Amino acid sequence: MGMVADSQPSPARLQRRAHILEAARALMGARSPEPFDPVRSPLCAIDVVMVAGSPWLRDGLERDFAKDESGYRKIGGGANAPTQAYFFRSPSNLMHYLKRTGFYVPRGSRPEPSPGMACFLDWDDRGRFNFTPDRSGIIVDTKEGQVSRIVVAKRADPSDKSSALVVTAIGVEPGDVNDRALIGYSDLP
Repeated sequence: MGMVADSQPSPARLQRRAHILEAARALMGARSPEPFDPVRSPLCAIDVVMVAGSPWLRDGLERDFAKDESGYRKIGGGANAPTQAYFFRSPSNLMHYLKRTGFYVPRGSRPEPSPGMACFLDWDDRGRFNFTPDRSGIIVDTKEGQVSRIVVAKRADPSDKSSALVVTAIGVEPGDVNDRALIGYSDLP
């Protein structure tokens, strides 16, 4: 099911990572639709991990919800269900699912991160309603066993909380804000 810590990835796993990486790169420049409601708007290109991992990822989350409905409702409340687009958009739900399936790897663990894996970020400045993680993305590049570039949806204008989200590649330098926010990564089933 999950990943074995010291094993080499299979050719099928490497092919899957390449497919996910290609899909993530194709999403670059996509913007959230206007108007955009992160809870109610349908899934779209800014949902990088979910779109890059489709359709298997969505199907897996739906099946896992049926097995652990109470766990998902603990994460996001009574409305946190596959009937809501937010259920699939939520990095917390995705991380819960990947932990349950044995794919999630906390930062600093083996195997090392690799392009085509999902990653999870938790910035410190999210305020009172800070759900962990804040965002998920796809690893594009690594350097010396560390994530160095990620495809993720970010605000087009970081100073304007109402600005559109745009899919972009962000750098991750040792010790910078993105490096400190990186909490884990995962292959996608």
